[in-house]
Amino acid sequence: MNEKVHIKVYFIGRCPRCNRYNEEVIHDYGVKPYREVEKEMDQTNHEIRNVSCKYCSTSFAPESLIYKETLTGVTLAQVAINYDGVLDSETSRLLKEAHDNRFEHFAKHEDEFWDGFVAYALQNWRNSINELQPHELLAGLHALDIPTNARTATQLRREVLNKVKTTEQKAKFWRSANHDYVYNQLLDIGAMGWHAESDAKQFGQLRTRYAVLNYPMEEVQERLRTDMIGKVVRKDRGDNAFLFKRIAQLSDDFSRLSKKLRDRYHQMQELRVEIDDKNKIIHELRQALRDERANKNIVSRDPDDIRKINELKSLVNELIEVKGEEVEEKKEAVIEETPIETESAQPAEKRSLEGKTIGIIGGNRSEQAEQITECNILTHGGTDQDHEFDALLNESDELVILTKFVSHSAMWKAKAHAITEGKPIHYTKSINLHRILEEIKNINTAP
Repeated sequence: MNEKVHIKVYFIGRCPRCNRYNEEVIHDYGVKPYREVEKEMDQTNHEIRNVSCKYCSTSFAPESLIYKETLTGVTLAQVAINYDGVLDSETSRLLKEAHDNRFEHFAKHEDEFWDGFVAYALQNWRNSINELQPHELLAGLHALDIPTNARTATQLRREVLNKVKTTEQKAKFWRSANHDYVYNQLLDIGAMGWHAESDAKQFGQLRTRYAVLNYPMEEVQERLRTDMIGKVVRKDRGDNAFLFKRIAQLSDDFSRLSKKLRDRYHQMQELRVEIDDKNKIIHELRQALRDERANKNIVSRDPDDIRKINELKSLVNELIEVKGEEVEEKKEAVIEETPIETESAQPAEKRSLEGKTIGIIGGNRSEQAEQITECNILTHGGTDQDHEFDALLNESDELVILTKFVSHSAMWKAKAHAITEGKPIHYTKSINLHRILEEIKNINTAP
């Protein structure tokens, strides 16, 4: 208890923006004897507040509170922060008062507590003795002036069972053996600092259970007892077996719900960060748009863009002229485009179609297309605009419209696709694929 320690308290958690682990010191107790630090802890409350990520400066709520002994590098405790269970200021004040008054309150119920503790041990004497540590066994034997040469805990327990026989001896032994546990552990730390599960491992299940169920607490602290009951009372053979089992189940449910709420809370933080990032981008885009409107300059258009715009305008005018037609007839499409003219458009050297995909729209040319080997031929009747028609448009490098066998709407859709995607499109009255390919080889498709 008088050994010097250096304890620091940290907030820890992962940043919701960059997902990096952060630690932030929130309190330093300094290098002091443990007893002094323990007393100072009783008077210190750590306000839960946001921490700032040391990597990206994002402010976020911490996940846990950690106590570290820095001289040895040992983590003394890590407590998850339950944001769903944050107490109001009045309840916190009452709990603090009850904690400060614990010595006076225990003194009023001291005899009652010890009488019940002794009776509880007598009912489970052998198991109770097995929970005592060597120094506790020696303290009990010393109180009864019973000498011992035992060197191990097993030998000490055997001597106690053999030499402490009467009820009076057992009562005196038990009070002396547990003096340190009751006054320096339970009372000195106070119920607010108990950790039922780790205490059960250190001091034994029976003793911890009795303390949780019977330690004198003020009414405002009873919630602490309720939270701990489910952790130390898992099985019971008495009349209250069902109640204890149910309490344990509810405690487990509460723990799962608390964890789920903690996870949801931190997910909400991640969503807030994501929304903030997107709002920042929107703000920047709006500002850029305002700046652009305020400083609008005349920009020269790309010649290819001008060509596409004019072609699209021409297409729109054609569509306006035939607006109102409800039924399309399968007849030759009236078009203004100049058909393939091999003599006037013939270049010095024919271009190769190897590796190209040519889309033929109009009539049924699938059987003839299978005979073509120099390039890939895709065909469509041109009467329906189904998914196969769309696939032909997307997969073709060049398009050929057989004007005698295609509907107006199919022709316009193909033309619009060719304009927007920058693909060559040819119009012909020919129906022989070999002749059609020879014709388009003579056309220079370079822009």
